[in-house]
Amino acid sequence: MKNDVILAIFLGILSYSMLNIGMGLQKKGAAKLPKINEQSVWQNIKNFLTCKTWLIGFLLVQIQWASLSFALDLAPVSIITPLMSFGMVALIIFAYFYLKEPISKIEFLGVGAIIGGIILMGLTTPREESEPPSTNPLERFEYVLERLSKIESIAFLMGAFAVSIFLIVLCISRKYRNADILFGLSAGITDALGALLLRAFMGGADFRDKTQLQASSQLWSWWLLMFVMIIVNFVATVYLQVAYQRGKAVIVAPIFTVLAMIIPVFGGILIFEEWDFYFTENKLGLMAGKIVALVIISIGAIILSTYSAKKERLLRNSAAQKETTEEESKDEQETMDVQELAENSEK
Repeated sequence: MKNDVILAIFLGILSYSMLNIGMGLQKKGAAKLPKINEQSVWQNIKNFLTCKTWLIGFLLVQIQWASLSFALDLAPVSIITPLMSFGMVALIIFAYFYLKEPISKIEFLGVGAIIGGIILMGLTTPREESEPPSTNPLERFEYVLERLSKIESIAFLMGAFAVSIFLIVLCISRKYRNADILFGLSAGITDALGALLLRAFMGGADFRDKTQLQASSQLWSWWLLMFVMIIVNFVATVYLQVAYQRGKAVIVAPIFTVLAMIIPVFGGILIFEEWDFYFTENKLGLMAGKIVALVIISIGAIILSTYSAKKERLLRNSAAQKETTEEESKDEQETMDVQELAENSEK
């Protein structure tokens, strides 16, 4: 069990590293494209698919789902989703070595908080945790469906979905005012729902056992869950692109990251009873340590995402000012040339 959790943490870190680098490339590409709501569906598809930067980022985001699926097959969602914050550490390292961007003291502080929180998360993970009642894929999936069909589970999932839809409708009715906040909130909530559905989907299969995987593939409900999961994650991606295009990244990044990281933790506790072990085995000290780890990771994530977005905004403003200055200088030079030509003509 402990080795599985260690492997799951490694796969989770790998997955979220690819996710954050991919999202960074998507954000960079989307910022250069026309507004999504101002183009037709076909034109939007054409714009995004012909943007190499966005397309590379999109492929990285899709590939990371394989690694994340394996991670959630080995460990609870409440352990894996907080690793999302480490993806920002990978993004900073990527920017430092590839883009040659310096790392500030504030970024070091955020990186340290995230790494410290992840280490504490690992130390507070018990050697044994509660398992589904059977390793048989059919019985395991029945167990998952039973957990999902609970009144509190349905209320949690439908409530979160309703809130995400309400935020989008509200934003559109306000003519996209505060789109960074409203679409960022909705993107974070929808992405969290996708993570919970992926956890449920993995409850019906074990990729380490082909026999179990084949048995699960014969269940129509398993395929239906996969279809819904893909749709939800696609919608979350669209929401996030709109948020970055219509608003300020300094607001979008921390909102999305924290919601997408924390909501699955509560969902895992409520729906899959992932923390019941701490109560039944009287491991309240470990549970307190895990809560502290989540708080530390969240603080680190907010520091990194906020500072990174501010830095990007300053660079964008600086580039815009430089472009404006160059245009003004060009106009002044053209005016001087016209005046000189006029004076020469009079002579």
